[in-house]
Amino acid sequence: MMPHKYLLFFLAMAWAFYAPGFGQPEVRGLPEVVDGPILLTLPEVISRALQDNPGLQRSAVTIEIREADVDTEEGDFDPNLNATVSGAARYGGDGRDPVWDTGEVTSSASGSLTTAMTLYSGGENEASLERAQANLEASMMDFDRDRETLLFQTVSRYLLALLRFREIDIEQEELASRMENLERIRVDYENGIRIEAELLRQQAQVADSERRLAVAEQNYESSLLFLKDTLLIPSEQVVEIDTENEAWYEADQLSDPDAQASLNAVYNRSDLQAQRSRILAAEQNIRAAQSGKKPTLVASANLRTSYASQDPDGGFPEQFFADEPSVSAGLTLTIPIFDRRRTQNNVTRARLQYRQEELFMSDLMQASRSDLLLAVLNYDTAKTELQASRDQLRFSEAALEAEQARFEAGASTLLEVNSLRAERVNAAVAVERARFDLFTNRLDVSFQDGSIEALLLERLKADIPELEE
Repeated sequence: MMPHKYLLFFLAMAWAFYAPGFGQPEVRGLPEVVDGPILLTLPEVISRALQDNPGLQRSAVTIEIREADVDTEEGDFDPNLNATVSGAARYGGDGRDPVWDTGEVTSSASGSLTTAMTLYSGGENEASLERAQANLEASMMDFDRDRETLLFQTVSRYLLALLRFREIDIEQEELASRMENLERIRVDYENGIRIEAELLRQQAQVADSERRLAVAEQNYESSLLFLKDTLLIPSEQVVEIDTENEAWYEADQLSDPDAQASLNAVYNRSDLQAQRSRILAAEQNIRAAQSGKKPTLVASANLRTSYASQDPDGGFPEQFFADEPSVSAGLTLTIPIFDRRRTQNNVTRARLQYRQEELFMSDLMQASRSDLLLAVLNYDTAKTELQASRDQLRFSEAALEAEQARFEAGASTLLEVNSLRAERVNAAVAVERARFDLFTNRLDVSFQDGSIEALLLERLKADIPELEE
Protein backbone atom coordinates (compact mmCIF):
# COMPACT_ATOMS: atom_id res chain seq x y z
CA MET A 1 0.00 0.00 0.00
CA MET A 2 1.31 3.48 -0.89
CA PRO A 3 2.53 5.36 2.17
CA HIS A 4 0.46 8.32 3.23
CA LYS A 5 3.25 10.81 2.62
CA TYR A 6 3.52 9.75 -1.05
CA LEU A 7 -0.26 9.88 -1.47
CA LEU A 8 -0.37 13.40 -0.04
CA PHE A 9 2.50 14.42 -2.31
CA PHE A 10 0.75 13.23 -5.48
CA LEU A 11 -2.54 14.83 -4.42
CA ALA A 12 -0.77 18.15 -3.84
CA MET A 13 0.91 17.97 -7.25
CA ALA A 14 -2.41 17.17 -8.95
CA TRP A 15 -4.17 20.09 -7.23
CA ALA A 16 -1.38 22.49 -8.20
CA PHE A 17 -1.48 21.36 -11.83
CA TYR A 18 -5.24 21.62 -12.23
CA ALA A 19 -5.72 24.71 -10.06
CA PRO A 20 -7.18 27.69 -11.91
CA GLY A 21 -4.47 29.85 -13.43
CA PHE A 22 -1.68 27.28 -12.96
CA GLY A 23 0.83 27.75 -15.72
CA GLN A 24 -1.22 30.53 -17.29
CA PRO A 25 0.53 33.69 -18.48
CA GLU A 26 -0.43 36.90 -16.79
CA VAL A 27 -2.85 38.92 -18.90
CA ARG A 28 -3.02 42.64 -18.34
CA GLY A 29 -6.60 43.92 -18.19
CA LEU A 30 -8.06 47.36 -18.72
CA PRO A 31 -7.28 50.13 -16.23
CA GLU A 32 -9.81 50.59 -13.48
CA VAL A 33 -12.57 53.14 -13.86
CA VAL A 34 -11.82 56.21 -11.76
CA ASP A 35 -14.33 58.51 -10.15
CA GLY A 36 -15.06 61.68 -12.05
CA PRO A 37 -14.19 62.58 -15.63
CA ILE A 38 -10.69 62.38 -17.10
CA LEU A 39 -9.61 65.49 -18.99
CA LEU A 40 -7.78 64.53 -22.18
CA THR A 41 -5.45 67.00 -23.84
CA LEU A 42 -4.01 66.18 -27.24
CA PRO A 43 -0.40 65.73 -25.94
CA GLU A 44 -1.69 63.35 -23.27
CA VAL A 45 -3.78 61.47 -25.82
CA ILE A 46 -0.71 61.00 -28.03
CA SER A 47 1.36 59.76 -25.07
CA ARG A 48 -1.35 57.32 -24.01
CA ALA A 49 -1.71 55.94 -27.52
CA LEU A 50 2.02 55.38 -28.02
CA GLN A 51 2.31 53.68 -24.62
CA ASP A 52 -0.84 51.54 -24.40
CA ASN A 53 -2.17 50.80 -27.89
CA PRO A 54 -2.26 46.97 -28.33
CA GLY A 55 -1.59 47.12 -32.07
CA LEU A 56 1.63 49.04 -31.57
CA GLN A 57 2.67 46.67 -28.79
CA ARG A 58 2.13 43.71 -31.14
CA SER A 59 4.44 45.36 -33.66
CA ALA A 60 7.08 45.72 -30.93
CA VAL A 61 6.74 42.01 -30.08
CA THR A 62 7.24 41.16 -33.76
CA ILE A 63 10.58 42.98 -33.63
CA GLU A 64 11.65 40.88 -30.65
CA ILE A 65 10.69 37.71 -32.55
CA ARG A 66 12.78 38.82 -35.54
CA GLU A 67 15.72 39.54 -33.24
CA ALA A 68 15.45 36.00 -31.88
CA ASP A 69 15.45 34.70 -35.48
CA VAL A 70 18.70 36.57 -36.14
CA ASP A 71 20.26 35.09 -32.99
CA THR A 72 19.22 31.63 -34.13
CA GLU A 73 20.75 32.06 -37.58
CA GLU A 74 23.99 33.43 -36.08
CA GLY A 75 24.16 30.36 -33.87
CA ASP A 76 24.38 28.13 -36.96
CA PHE A 77 27.94 29.40 -37.51
CA ASP A 78 29.05 28.11 -34.08
CA PRO A 79 29.89 24.49 -33.19
CA ASN A 80 27.46 22.51 -31.10
CA LEU A 81 28.31 20.29 -28.11
CA ASN A 82 26.12 17.45 -26.85
CA ALA A 83 26.68 15.24 -23.81
CA THR A 84 25.05 11.80 -23.55
CA VAL A 85 25.07 9.57 -20.46
CA SER A 86 23.23 6.27 -20.11
CA GLY A 87 23.24 3.35 -17.69
CA ALA A 88 21.52 -0.02 -17.39
CA ALA A 89 21.33 -3.07 -15.10
CA ARG A 90 20.31 -6.51 -16.37
CA TYR A 91 19.24 -9.50 -14.29
CA GLY A 92 19.43 -12.67 -16.39
CA GLY A 93 20.02 -16.43 -16.20
CA ASP A 94 22.31 -18.85 -18.03
CA GLY A 95 19.66 -20.00 -20.50
CA ARG A 96 19.19 -23.50 -18.97
CA ASP A 97 17.98 -22.99 -15.43
CA PRO A 98 15.32 -20.59 -14.10
CA VAL A 99 16.49 -17.03 -13.76
CA TRP A 100 15.73 -16.92 -10.01
CA ASP A 101 18.19 -19.85 -9.53
CA THR A 102 21.07 -18.78 -11.75
CA GLY A 103 20.41 -15.08 -12.33
CA GLU A 104 23.23 -12.60 -12.30
CA VAL A 105 23.28 -8.83 -12.40
CA THR A 106 25.13 -7.20 -15.28
CA SER A 107 25.61 -3.41 -15.07
CA SER A 108 26.69 -1.12 -17.86
CA ALA A 109 27.13 2.60 -18.50
CA SER A 110 28.24 4.79 -21.34
CA GLY A 111 28.95 8.45 -21.93
CA SER A 112 29.95 10.65 -24.81
CA LEU A 113 30.70 14.23 -25.80
CA THR A 114 29.98 15.07 -29.44
CA THR A 115 30.66 18.30 -31.28
CA ALA A 116 30.08 19.28 -34.87
CA MET A 117 30.57 22.39 -36.95
CA THR A 118 29.45 23.18 -40.47
CA LEU A 119 32.43 24.37 -42.48
CA TYR A 120 30.58 24.89 -45.73
CA SER A 121 26.83 24.80 -46.36
CA GLY A 122 26.67 25.91 -49.95
CA GLY A 123 25.88 29.44 -48.80
CA GLU A 124 22.68 28.47 -47.00
CA ASN A 125 23.76 29.69 -43.57
CA GLU A 126 24.96 33.04 -44.90
CA ALA A 127 21.77 33.52 -46.92
CA SER A 128 19.57 32.56 -43.97
CA LEU A 129 21.34 35.06 -41.71
CA GLU A 130 21.00 37.89 -44.22
CA ARG A 131 17.34 36.97 -44.74
CA ALA A 132 16.72 37.11 -40.99
CA GLN A 133 18.47 40.47 -40.75
CA ALA A 134 16.40 41.82 -43.64
CA ASN A 135 13.19 40.61 -42.01
CA LEU A 136 14.25 42.29 -38.77
CA GLU A 137 14.83 45.55 -40.61
CA ALA A 138 11.42 45.21 -42.28
CA SER A 139 9.74 44.67 -38.91
CA MET A 140 11.44 47.75 -37.48
CA MET A 141 10.24 49.82 -40.43
CA ASP A 142 6.74 48.34 -40.05
CA PHE A 143 6.77 49.43 -36.43
CA ASP A 144 7.63 52.99 -37.47
CA ARG A 145 4.79 53.01 -40.00
CA ASP A 146 2.36 51.53 -37.49
CA ARG A 147 3.40 54.28 -35.12
CA GLU A 148 2.69 56.94 -37.76
CA THR A 149 -0.65 55.32 -38.58
CA LEU A 150 -1.58 55.30 -34.91
CA LEU A 151 -0.67 58.97 -34.59
CA PHE A 152 -2.82 59.90 -37.57
CA GLN A 153 -5.74 57.83 -36.30
CA THR A 154 -5.45 59.15 -32.74
CA VAL A 155 -5.23 62.83 -33.66
CA SER A 156 -8.05 62.45 -36.21
CA ARG A 157 -10.32 60.88 -33.62
CA TYR A 158 -9.47 63.57 -31.10
CA LEU A 159 -10.25 66.25 -33.68
CA LEU A 160 -13.50 64.51 -34.56
CA ALA A 161 -14.54 64.60 -30.90
CA LEU A 162 -13.64 68.28 -30.80
CA LEU A 163 -15.74 68.91 -33.92
CA ARG A 164 -18.72 67.11 -32.41
CA PHE A 165 -18.34 69.18 -29.25
CA ARG A 166 -18.41 72.38 -31.31
CA GLU A 167 -21.52 71.18 -33.10
CA ILE A 168 -23.22 70.72 -29.72
CA ASP A 169 -22.34 74.33 -28.82
CA ILE A 170 -23.83 75.57 -32.09
CA GLU A 171 -27.02 73.55 -31.69
CA GLN A 172 -27.44 74.62 -28.06
CA GLU A 173 -27.04 78.26 -29.02
CA GLU A 174 -29.56 77.88 -31.83
CA LEU A 175 -32.04 76.06 -29.59
CA ALA A 176 -31.83 78.83 -26.98
CA SER A 177 -32.39 81.47 -29.65
CA ARG A 178 -35.39 79.65 -31.10
CA MET A 179 -36.94 79.12 -27.68
CA GLU A 180 -36.51 82.85 -26.96
CA ASN A 181 -38.27 83.68 -30.21
CA LEU A 182 -40.98 81.17 -29.36
CA GLU A 183 -41.74 82.94 -26.10
CA ARG A 184 -41.91 86.30 -27.86
CA ILE A 185 -44.23 84.93 -30.54
CA ARG A 186 -46.41 83.28 -27.90
CA VAL A 187 -46.82 86.62 -26.14
CA ASP A 188 -47.67 88.33 -29.45
CA TYR A 189 -50.13 85.55 -30.26
CA GLU A 190 -51.86 85.91 -26.92
CA ASN A 191 -52.10 89.64 -27.55
CA GLY A 192 -53.57 89.07 -31.00
CA ILE A 193 -50.51 90.36 -32.88
CA ARG A 194 -49.43 87.00 -34.36
CA ILE A 195 -51.51 84.28 -35.93
CA GLU A 196 -51.59 80.70 -34.70
CA ALA A 197 -49.71 79.41 -37.75
CA GLU A 198 -46.65 81.46 -36.80
CA LEU A 199 -46.74 80.05 -33.28
CA LEU A 200 -47.00 76.49 -34.57
CA ARG A 201 -44.24 77.04 -37.10
CA GLN A 202 -41.91 78.31 -34.36
CA GLN A 203 -42.77 75.34 -32.15
CA ALA A 204 -41.77 73.09 -35.05
CA GLN A 205 -38.47 74.96 -35.32
CA VAL A 206 -37.80 74.41 -31.61
CA ALA A 207 -38.56 70.70 -31.96
CA ASP A 208 -36.19 70.52 -34.94
CA SER A 209 -33.42 72.17 -32.86
CA GLU A 210 -34.00 69.66 -30.05
CA ARG A 211 -33.66 66.83 -32.54
CA ARG A 212 -30.47 68.27 -34.03
CA LEU A 213 -29.02 68.75 -30.55
CA ALA A 214 -29.78 65.13 -29.61
CA VAL A 215 -28.05 63.92 -32.79
CA ALA A 216 -25.03 66.13 -32.06
CA GLU A 217 -24.76 64.78 -28.51
CA GLN A 218 -25.02 61.21 -29.78
CA ASN A 219 -22.28 61.86 -32.36
CA TYR A 220 -20.07 63.36 -29.67
CA GLU A 221 -20.46 60.36 -27.36
CA SER A 222 -19.77 58.00 -30.27
CA SER A 223 -16.57 59.86 -31.13
CA LEU A 224 -15.44 59.58 -27.49
CA LEU A 225 -16.00 55.82 -27.59
CA PHE A 226 -13.77 55.51 -30.66
CA LEU A 227 -11.13 57.62 -28.94
CA LYS A 228 -11.27 55.48 -25.78
CA ASP A 229 -10.85 52.34 -27.89
CA THR A 230 -7.65 53.76 -29.35
CA LEU A 231 -6.31 54.67 -25.90
CA LEU A 232 -7.44 51.44 -24.22
CA ILE A 233 -9.58 53.39 -21.76
CA PRO A 234 -12.58 51.51 -20.30
CA SER A 235 -15.69 52.34 -22.31
CA GLU A 236 -17.64 53.26 -19.17
CA GLN A 237 -14.99 55.75 -18.03
CA VAL A 238 -16.19 59.36 -18.31
CA VAL A 239 -13.76 61.50 -20.31
CA GLU A 240 -13.69 65.10 -21.45
CA ILE A 241 -11.55 66.73 -24.13
CA ASP A 242 -9.65 69.96 -23.69
CA THR A 243 -11.59 72.73 -25.46
CA GLU A 244 -9.66 75.67 -24.01
CA ASN A 245 -6.14 75.31 -25.41
CA GLU A 246 -6.52 75.16 -29.18
CA ALA A 247 -3.71 77.33 -30.49
CA TRP A 248 -2.35 74.30 -32.36
CA TYR A 249 -5.69 74.01 -34.18
CA GLU A 250 -5.72 77.52 -35.67
CA ALA A 251 -6.14 77.15 -39.42
CA ASP A 252 -4.62 80.55 -40.21
CA GLN A 253 -1.27 79.47 -38.76
CA LEU A 254 -1.15 76.13 -40.59
CA SER A 255 1.65 75.91 -43.14
CA ASP A 256 0.76 74.87 -46.69
CA PRO A 257 2.38 71.60 -47.86
CA ASP A 258 5.11 71.51 -50.49
CA ALA A 259 3.80 68.89 -52.91
CA GLN A 260 7.11 68.34 -54.73
CA ALA A 261 9.11 68.00 -51.53
CA SER A 262 6.54 65.57 -50.19
CA LEU A 263 6.71 63.50 -53.38
CA ASN A 264 10.48 63.26 -52.98
CA ALA A 265 10.10 62.27 -49.32
CA VAL A 266 7.67 59.47 -50.13
CA TYR A 267 10.50 57.28 -51.44
CA ASN A 268 12.00 57.15 -47.95
CA ARG A 269 8.73 56.40 -46.17
CA SER A 270 9.08 53.65 -43.59
CA ASP A 271 6.66 51.19 -45.22
CA LEU A 272 8.50 51.50 -48.55
CA GLN A 273 11.78 50.87 -46.77
CA ALA A 274 10.20 47.84 -45.11
CA GLN A 275 9.18 46.51 -48.52
CA ARG A 276 12.71 46.99 -49.85
CA SER A 277 13.95 44.88 -46.95
CA ARG A 278 11.39 42.21 -47.79
CA ILE A 279 12.64 42.16 -51.38
CA LEU A 280 16.18 41.68 -50.05
CA ALA A 281 14.94 38.84 -47.83
CA ALA A 282 13.29 37.24 -50.87
CA GLU A 283 16.59 37.45 -52.77
CA GLN A 284 18.37 35.67 -49.92
CA ASN A 285 15.58 33.10 -49.88
CA ILE A 286 16.45 32.26 -53.52
CA ARG A 287 20.11 31.96 -52.56
CA ALA A 288 19.26 29.66 -49.66
CA ALA A 289 17.11 27.48 -51.93
CA GLN A 290 19.89 27.22 -54.54
CA SER A 291 22.28 25.92 -51.88
CA GLY A 292 20.42 22.61 -52.03
CA LYS A 293 22.39 21.81 -55.21
CA LYS A 294 25.76 22.41 -53.56
CA PRO A 295 27.87 20.10 -51.35
CA THR A 296 28.17 20.57 -47.61
CA LEU A 297 31.15 19.94 -45.37
CA VAL A 298 30.84 19.22 -41.65
CA ALA A 299 33.64 18.66 -39.12
CA SER A 300 32.90 16.51 -36.08
CA ALA A 301 34.66 15.14 -33.00
CA ASN A 302 33.60 12.56 -30.45
CA LEU A 303 34.77 11.49 -27.01
CA ARG A 304 33.29 8.16 -25.84
CA THR A 305 33.67 5.85 -22.88
CA SER A 306 31.76 2.89 -21.45
CA TYR A 307 31.62 0.42 -18.61
CA ALA A 308 30.27 -3.14 -18.35
CA SER A 309 30.72 -5.69 -15.56
CA GLN A 310 28.99 -8.50 -13.68
CA ASP A 311 30.91 -7.58 -10.55
CA PRO A 312 28.99 -4.93 -8.60
CA ASP A 313 32.17 -3.81 -6.83
CA GLY A 314 34.58 -3.90 -9.68
CA GLY A 315 36.38 -1.44 -11.73
CA PHE A 316 34.00 1.36 -12.66
CA PRO A 317 36.48 4.25 -12.17
CA GLU A 318 39.33 2.43 -13.90
CA GLN A 319 37.26 1.17 -16.81
CA PHE A 320 35.03 4.27 -17.36
CA PHE A 321 37.64 6.96 -16.86
CA ALA A 322 41.00 5.28 -17.66
CA ASP A 323 40.69 2.25 -19.93
CA GLU A 324 37.70 2.81 -22.22
CA PRO A 325 37.76 6.50 -23.31
CA SER A 326 38.35 7.00 -27.01
CA VAL A 327 38.49 10.07 -29.21
CA SER A 328 37.56 10.34 -32.86
CA ALA A 329 37.34 13.19 -35.36
CA GLY A 330 36.29 13.40 -38.94
CA LEU A 331 35.01 15.36 -41.89
CA THR A 332 31.74 14.60 -43.65
CA LEU A 333 31.24 15.73 -47.23
CA THR A 334 27.71 15.48 -48.58
CA ILE A 335 27.14 15.82 -52.32
CA PRO A 336 23.51 15.99 -53.48
CA ILE A 337 22.84 13.86 -56.53
CA PHE A 338 19.09 13.36 -56.80
CA ASP A 339 16.53 14.90 -54.44
CA ARG A 340 13.34 14.29 -56.45
CA ARG A 341 13.37 17.89 -57.75
CA ARG A 342 12.90 19.38 -54.29
CA THR A 343 15.70 21.92 -54.74
CA GLN A 344 14.36 22.88 -58.15
CA ASN A 345 10.86 23.38 -56.75
CA ASN A 346 12.20 25.36 -53.78
CA VAL A 347 14.10 27.68 -56.11
CA THR A 348 11.04 28.15 -58.30
CA ARG A 349 8.87 28.92 -55.27
CA ALA A 350 11.46 31.37 -53.92
CA ARG A 351 11.63 33.19 -57.25
CA LEU A 352 7.85 33.46 -57.38
CA GLN A 353 7.83 34.91 -53.87
CA TYR A 354 10.47 37.40 -54.96
CA ARG A 355 8.28 38.37 -57.90
CA GLN A 356 5.33 38.84 -55.57
CA GLU A 357 7.34 41.19 -53.38
CA GLU A 358 8.42 43.20 -56.44
CA LEU A 359 4.82 43.52 -57.63
CA PHE A 360 3.70 44.57 -54.17
CA MET A 361 6.45 47.20 -54.17
CA SER A 362 5.26 48.57 -57.50
CA ASP A 363 1.70 48.74 -56.23
CA LEU A 364 2.80 50.39 -52.99
CA MET A 365 4.86 53.00 -54.83
CA GLN A 366 1.94 53.87 -57.08
CA ALA A 367 -0.54 54.02 -54.20
CA SER A 368 1.79 56.11 -52.02
CA ARG A 369 2.18 58.82 -54.69
CA SER A 370 -1.53 58.83 -55.49
CA ASP A 371 -2.50 59.02 -51.82
CA LEU A 372 -0.12 61.92 -51.28
CA LEU A 373 -1.43 63.91 -54.24
CA LEU A 374 -4.99 63.17 -53.14
CA ALA A 375 -4.19 64.46 -49.65
CA VAL A 376 -2.72 67.65 -51.12
CA LEU A 377 -5.82 68.08 -53.30
CA ASN A 378 -8.09 67.55 -50.31
CA TYR A 379 -6.11 70.10 -48.33
CA ASP A 380 -6.41 72.73 -51.06
CA THR A 381 -10.14 72.04 -51.34
CA ALA A 382 -10.62 72.26 -47.56
CA LYS A 383 -8.78 75.56 -47.49
CA THR A 384 -11.12 76.98 -50.13
CA GLU A 385 -14.14 75.53 -48.32
CA LEU A 386 -13.08 77.11 -45.04
CA GLN A 387 -12.81 80.56 -46.56
CA ALA A 388 -16.15 80.15 -48.35
CA SER A 389 -17.81 78.85 -45.17
CA ARG A 390 -16.53 81.83 -43.19
CA ASP A 391 -17.89 84.20 -45.83
CA GLN A 392 -21.20 82.36 -45.83
CA LEU A 393 -21.42 82.56 -42.04
CA ARG A 394 -20.63 86.27 -42.01
CA PHE A 395 -23.19 87.08 -44.70
CA SER A 396 -25.88 84.84 -43.23
CA GLU A 397 -25.45 86.39 -39.78
CA ALA A 398 -25.80 89.89 -41.27
CA ALA A 399 -28.84 88.84 -43.29
CA LEU A 400 -30.45 87.19 -40.27
CA GLU A 401 -29.91 90.29 -38.15
CA ALA A 402 -31.53 92.49 -40.80
CA GLU A 403 -34.41 90.09 -41.37
CA GLN A 404 -34.98 89.77 -37.62
CA ALA A 405 -35.33 93.56 -37.39
CA ARG A 406 -37.79 93.58 -40.28
CA PHE A 407 -39.76 90.77 -38.65
CA GLU A 408 -40.01 92.66 -35.36
CA ALA A 409 -41.19 95.67 -37.32
CA GLY A 410 -43.84 93.56 -39.02
CA ALA A 411 -42.28 93.88 -42.48
CA SER A 412 -41.19 90.22 -42.78
CA THR A 413 -42.62 86.80 -42.10
CA LEU A 414 -41.50 84.17 -39.62
CA LEU A 415 -40.86 81.76 -42.47
CA GLU A 416 -38.23 84.09 -43.94
CA VAL A 417 -36.56 84.55 -40.56
CA ASN A 418 -36.42 80.81 -39.90
CA SER A 419 -35.06 80.16 -43.35
CA LEU A 420 -32.16 82.56 -42.73
CA ARG A 421 -31.66 81.12 -39.26
CA ALA A 422 -31.29 77.63 -40.74
CA GLU A 423 -28.76 78.98 -43.22
CA ARG A 424 -26.77 80.54 -40.38
CA VAL A 425 -26.71 77.28 -38.41
CA ASN A 426 -25.59 75.31 -41.45
CA ALA A 427 -22.88 77.88 -42.17
CA ALA A 428 -21.60 77.74 -38.57
CA VAL A 429 -21.43 73.94 -38.73
CA ALA A 430 -19.75 74.15 -42.14
CA VAL A 431 -17.02 76.39 -40.71
CA GLU A 432 -16.21 73.89 -37.97
CA ARG A 433 -16.22 70.97 -40.40
CA ALA A 434 -13.99 72.87 -42.82
CA ARG A 435 -11.53 73.56 -39.97
CA PHE A 436 -11.58 69.86 -39.15
CA ASP A 437 -11.06 68.88 -42.79
CA LEU A 438 -8.25 71.38 -43.25
CA PHE A 439 -6.24 70.15 -40.27
CA THR A 440 -6.84 66.45 -40.88
CA ASN A 441 -5.95 66.77 -44.57
CA ARG A 442 -2.78 68.67 -43.67
CA LEU A 443 -2.05 65.90 -41.20
CA ASP A 444 -2.76 63.37 -43.95
CA VAL A 445 -0.17 65.01 -46.21
CA SER A 446 2.44 64.63 -43.47
CA PHE A 447 1.30 61.07 -42.86
CA GLN A 448 1.73 60.23 -46.54
CA ASP A 449 5.24 61.67 -46.79
CA GLY A 450 6.34 60.32 -43.38
CA SER A 451 6.72 63.66 -41.55
CA ILE A 452 3.68 63.44 -39.28
CA GLU A 453 5.72 63.35 -36.07
CA ALA A 454 7.63 66.50 -37.04
CA LEU A 455 4.38 68.30 -37.87
CA LEU A 456 2.79 67.41 -34.54
CA LEU A 457 5.84 68.49 -32.56
CA GLU A 458 5.92 71.77 -34.47
CA ARG A 459 2.20 72.42 -33.96
CA LEU A 460 1.78 71.30 -30.36
CA LYS A 461 4.95 72.82 -28.93
CA ALA A 462 4.59 70.45 -25.97
CA ASP A 463 6.87 68.00 -24.19
CA ILE A 464 5.85 64.54 -25.42
CA PRO A 465 8.71 62.11 -24.62
CA GLU A 466 7.05 59.23 -26.51
CA LEU A 467 6.86 61.37 -29.64
CA GLU A 468 10.46 62.54 -29.39
CA GLU A 469 11.98 59.06 -29.16
